[in-house]
Amino acid sequence: MSFSASSSSSLSSSSLLLLKKKSSNTNNSKSRQKQTRRRCANSIVVSSSARSDDDNDAREELMMNRRATLKTMMMTSAAAFATTTTTSFGGVAFAGGESLINVGDVAPEFTLPATGGGSIALKDILAENDYAVVYFYNQDGSTGCSIEAERFNQAQDAFKAKKARVLGISMDSIESHEGFCDKKGLTFSLLSDGDGSVSKAYGAELTLPVFGKFSDRQTFLVGKDGKVKAHWKEMGAKTDEEKMASVKSTAHVEQVLAAM
Repeated sequence: MSFSASSSSSLSSSSLLLLKKKSSNTNNSKSRQKQTRRRCANSIVVSSSARSDDDNDAREELMMNRRATLKTMMMTSAAAFATTTTTSFGGVAFAGGESLINVGDVAPEFTLPATGGGSIALKDILAENDYAVVYFYNQDGSTGCSIEAERFNQAQDAFKAKKARVLGISMDSIESHEGFCDKKGLTFSLLSDGDGSVSKAYGAELTLPVFGKFSDRQTFLVGKDGKVKAHWKEMGAKTDEEKMASVKSTAHVEQVLAAM
């Protein structure tokens, strides 16, 4: 069988067209595959990025909680050196000695910056209430202090029924206090004893190696006459009446309410 030149030319042209079409289809297919892979890759990157951000936030919160817990444990261990007399350790003074303020004494007057704006004076609180519950605590955000604040907050109705106003005092800044109140939903006032002078006047100054100065966990119940009606200490109490019940349950709050 023979082919003419024109037939051969026509066959060659058809073959070329088929080859070009096949090549075009192949290229289009490869292009679509690349686009699909690119979209998948982008999706994976976005998803991985989102997971990475969530993981980083979770890790950061976990580390903050661990640091706070570790700091609280170290502070508690260091403060445990406090004895029934004022102790000196490497030139550093610890709370836990003879109380500067005893039951029956006139509570030292103070005016301190408070959450919510402005300042609060003890005399003004007593002019409007029968009692002031002045409690000193170590630090905003630490585990024990957070639970203690939440317990006082949960009992606000009970304190109001007794015509008592709760005031929390530490050496943290007002900015720190405001953040603490927002995070824990606290509705009572926190006061900033920035230089530690009020804590010192009440015998509630705690100085620890490495960490520096803090307010020692103590609670004072002050009557309308300005005198201390009851005083509780977490450490260094000399009598059963002075021993602070657990702040991690409702025991200490109940202890304070029962003294009114």
